[in-house]
Amino acid sequence: MVNILIHQFQPDGAVVDASALEQFQRQWATYQKLVDSDELSHREVGALLHDTLNQSFDRPFAFLDIACGDASQMRALSGTKVRHYHGVDLSEPALELAANNLKDMPFEVELDHGDFVEAVTRRPEPADVAWCSLSIHHLVTDEKLRLMRALHGSTGSFLMIYEPTRQDGETREGYLRRFRRVNRPRWTMLTPEEWAQIDHHVTTCDLPETEATWLDLGRQAGFSKARELFQDPTGFYRVFRYDR
Repeated sequence: MVNILIHQFQPDGAVVDASALEQFQRQWATYQKLVDSDELSHREVGALLHDTLNQSFDRPFAFLDIACGDASQMRALSGTKVRHYHGVDLSEPALELAANNLKDMPFEVELDHGDFVEAVTRRPEPADVAWCSLSIHHLVTDEKLRLMRALHGSTGSFLMIYEPTRQDGETREGYLRRFRRVNRPRWTMLTPEEWAQIDHHVTTCDLPETEATWLDLGRQAGFSKARELFQDPTGFYRVFRYDR
């Protein structure tokens, strides 16, 4: 049995109450519908992550997962030489799901509940690889750079991120209009209430960058090389890799 450690970096944090937990479960169920239908290209992205790790490491390595959520995407680690998994998330209920999803994995698991930068900088040694999926875009540009600088200092080999991306010259408002125009007709598995949840989240939380800015942020953070590896069929989501 794998030993799973959950660290708390929010000593003054409030206990999740029943209404907050219910809201989380509702939103998570909506998001899970998109994952299960592969509308966000998780299968192809997971295969890309798996293949990249196997091509890069013929030795045991440490893996850092920022905003890990329930870690369901970490099935991609099966068949790799990962020896230590470190997941960080701001949601305690998500980490409880992650602990359950990772309990039978054949590597050491460490989960942190708290601030991403603080958890990253408290690591006793750098991870070999860092990964973040569909979360950095919630930060304003300066905060994105601050996190990526922390990841540069805490990553020995490379960082990969999977994030929504604006088209060249596209404003945030233009992105939101395109999001609704393209995805509302596609996501037929969602009820009107579930689509409203998604639309509210994207409108209030999503701050995507253009490809050029995503690449430049990595270079500003100190990475020597930055490149795009993947773009999903709708053009909304892309994988970027940043090498030390």
